[in-house]
Amino acid sequence: MIGTPKRPTAQVLRLAPRALALLLASAACEVQWGGGRLALENPAPPEPETSAEEGEPAPAPLPEAPLLYLVRLGGAGQGHLAAIARIAGDSLAQLELPTPMPEEFRERFEQAFLPAGRELALVVGGKRIGSVVVGEPASDRANCLSVASVQALLPPGISVPEISFAVPLALSPVRIGRATDRRPSNPMATFGPVLAEQLLRAEGVARPFLAQRMTLEAVAGPDTLLEMAATYLINDSLAPGPPRGDAASLFFLARRETTRGYLPVWSEVRTYGTAAGKEAFAYLDWLELNGSRFDFVKVVRGSNEGFSASRAPEDWRSRLSLTERRFTWTEPPECPTLELLNEAISADS
Repeated sequence: MIGTPKRPTAQVLRLAPRALALLLASAACEVQWGGGRLALENPAPPEPETSAEEGEPAPAPLPEAPLLYLVRLGGAGQGHLAAIARIAGDSLAQLELPTPMPEEFRERFEQAFLPAGRELALVVGGKRIGSVVVGEPASDRANCLSVASVQALLPPGISVPEISFAVPLALSPVRIGRATDRRPSNPMATFGPVLAEQLLRAEGVARPFLAQRMTLEAVAGPDTLLEMAATYLINDSLAPGPPRGDAASLFFLARRETTRGYLPVWSEVRTYGTAAGKEAFAYLDWLELNGSRFDFVKVVRGSNEGFSASRAPEDWRSRLSLTERRFTWTEPPECPTLELLNEAISADS
């Protein structure tokens, strides 16, 4: 005798595919089937809640640290600094800023890289000569980063450089030294014109003997012998603006070899006849980043001024011959750092 089975509290249902599909179509509902109660839920993820900010672009990311700063100091060690590049290992990279630059990006940048009271190492001629302490940042030009006031901390007897660099303390030697005297020596003044004429002739420049020296200074090298950096121009000046006819510019960095005199390790020659084609270089300074040397020059292009840098060869400490070098970093023209620093100085005076 077969008795009537008891009804289970939780009934297992075996449904035909068609019936199951009909049930799944009724999402998030409860149905009755053969005396059992079955709750169905939609397997799809829930729809995101709508927000008033939906559709707005994400904030632009800040540059990756660490950064390199250009510093301009005046009397009593007071001055200003501005970020110019990102230090990417042993290389320099652009900051990659958003255009146009939102005000909230500038504020986040100031909080991350220019907080009041931050100490940075002050570097001149590849040596740390002291520190600068960041003051208040300010910006008066749209789409450009803020310029911060600074106070230099220098040991007694160290002169205040007009232009220098600042880097995070972790990238600078702990020991503070004295910058190299950049006044040229008598041999530099003697060999400079000879080397200039040789380099101009090698590039086919007409009447190289007409070249006028614009700058000549000593540069600290990798050993006890000093290098010299010089700029020579024909029918032109280092001021922004047009030349006085057919012109030429020469920049070179040379190192003294004991038996052969000065040998160029880097040279740039340009010929031009208009302001649009003008390109002249003047040595600024150098610094070492994670074993790599970068030489910086001020560049006058037409009516604009900017900065560029060239990375020396890996064997820069021993190389004594002319090498092919190129500019590995150039300041974007939209926000010339020197102009921003000059504007900040004028605003404070």
